[in-house]
Amino acid sequence: MTVRVSVAPERVVRDQNGRKCPAGEFDVDEKDFFWAEHIRSGDLTVSTAKVPALAQTSPAAEKKG
Repeated sequence: MTVRVSVAPERVVRDQNGRKCPAGEFDVDEKDFFWAEHIRSGDLTVSTAKVPALAQTSPAAEKKG
């Protein structure tokens, strides 16, 4: 499940490739152990805004038109 997070003040968080995470909000998979640990430790704070579910369409529905 994707959640919107931001880096907590006074913290620096790096992704799995060693790149510094952006200062604003960004999406992560809260089920991923790497990101879940950062959320539990307080390095990342979860935004209260809901992430809209992606609209999924089947390839067959796209070809009908």
